[in-house]
Amino acid sequence: MVEKKVVCHITTVHIPKDIRIYHKECKTLADAGYDVKLVVVNAGDAVSDYDGVEIINVVVDTSSKVKRVINASKKAGAVAEKLNADIYHFHDPEFLFEARRLRKKGFKVIYDVHEDVPRQIMSKAWIPKPLRKLISLGMTFIEWTIVRDMSAVVTVVQTIVQRFAKINERIELIQNFPQLEVLPEPADWSLKNRQVCYVGDYTRIRGINELLIAIRQNGKQLTMAGRWSDKSLARECEERGFPESFEELGFVRRDEVQEIYAKAKIGTVLFHPVPNHIDALPNKLFEYMAAGIPIIASDFGWLKKIVEEHECGLAVNPQNPEEIAKAIDWLIDNDEEAQKMGQRGREAVVENYNWATEEKKLLSLYDSLLSQ
Repeated sequence: MVEKKVVCHITTVHIPKDIRIYHKECKTLADAGYDVKLVVVNAGDAVSDYDGVEIINVVVDTSSKVKRVINASKKAGAVAEKLNADIYHFHDPEFLFEARRLRKKGFKVIYDVHEDVPRQIMSKAWIPKPLRKLISLGMTFIEWTIVRDMSAVVTVVQTIVQRFAKINERIELIQNFPQLEVLPEPADWSLKNRQVCYVGDYTRIRGINELLIAIRQNGKQLTMAGRWSDKSLARECEERGFPESFEELGFVRRDEVQEIYAKAKIGTVLFHPVPNHIDALPNKLFEYMAAGIPIIASDFGWLKKIVEEHECGLAVNPQNPEEIAKAIDWLIDNDEEAQKMGQRGREAVVENYNWATEEKKLLSLYDSLLSQ
């Protein structure tokens, strides 16, 4: 009997069952015959749903941000090293120094770059503005110094490919497209409510403030599911008063997300035009499209390009609540055209934007690294 190759995914920031890490990458590798270990931080009693994927919890003191960053990486790195995996695949920039240590010991290590971190730093509200450029440059230096020695780099958008291609010749674009097999057929349009939905973290730069103001203006029904990542924004929205037709569900399971999509007639992706969002391709965009609901998206970058190219929604200024409110009204008032937009979005996902094409690239990368 051939012994399975052991691969270890590591995240010190993401939730245990993150869609990209756990449901897509880890499951794909397990289905292909790998013995997959997923090292996560403060996951409680999380247990894997998939054969071949084991979730390994590392308990870390999170009483301060500094302690969490330092302790999480060191503890997760120590646990991961003991697994003696054939490939290590990590997902957070704070793990870079541990990744370099694993490389120096001769292990194969992949850096999965979910975000353009130096650009992301420029819009971090908790970092004082005078320090952002300096910290961004420092992060660029750290990444370039360490990433050049990684076995491979995986990323989600072409602009990050271009940035790292200068220093590492083994880079793979694996985009965050949805898994069609876990997304049901679009719900019967005639049974849907006149409802808007948003799924994801609630932050300023993801347009939550403007969306709530727009809903207050036009009185439409809004359902949100996710987490308040910005406490000051939560207080501000609460003090202003939430719309009467607003329902906030908090963090929900994947099957509950599908129930939201089944009821909604509009999905929203209202990212602000901060540097890290210009070329973003958020997973929720494709989930809305796969669910057959039209989208109100930001009028820049790939969001605008995809929505307009496939005629599957409307592009608006994400910082203009009146424009958002008018787009919502138009889609609700033009029900037949809204339904057609949703159908065109679904067709685009089935034909072009799905995980089946991306998982082949992931498996090919692993095969290539293990054959070296």
